[in-house]
Amino acid sequence: MVRILFGVLWACDASFKWQPGFIHGQTLHDELGKVSQVNTPVIHQWLALMNVVGMANPPVFAVVIAVIETLAALAIIFGVLSNAAFVGSAILSFSIWSGVEAFHLPFHSGMTDLGPSVGYIFASLALFFAAAGSTWSVDSWLRPHLGAFVWLAAPAVEARGA
Repeated sequence: MVRILFGVLWACDASFKWQPGFIHGQTLHDELGKVSQVNTPVIHQWLALMNVVGMANPPVFAVVIAVIETLAALAIIFGVLSNAAFVGSAILSFSIWSGVEAFHLPFHSGMTDLGPSVGYIFASLALFFAAAGSTWSVDSWLRPHLGAFVWLAAPAVEARGA
């Protein structure tokens, strides 16, 4: 049940990416614009790279992000290739936190959190380690058909205790 609710949360987040302002790349400059505020060399270079990638073709970048978030939401809700979905959503969340949110830098007095993406990272990894895709999922049907790629799906309920 927690997996499905987390997938719905991803779906809500993905729905914002399909809004005209984002999907046409109109808000990306604001969202990727923290590069000038961060002076730590390595982090500044990473943010500059993310800015160059995102601003090279804003509408294409926006559509790619919207599609990836939508696929992550659907995979988590329906439990399709759950292991890949959980690890992928953790990587995506880290990319958003480190690139768009700029690690929530620069830190200043009055800050109360590190940004929402950190929670997504930990939730994704917690669901992965809890094998949350083992029940109420497409993985239970898909697992026998994956062959060498069975590791992409959550383990069978019987195999979790072994």
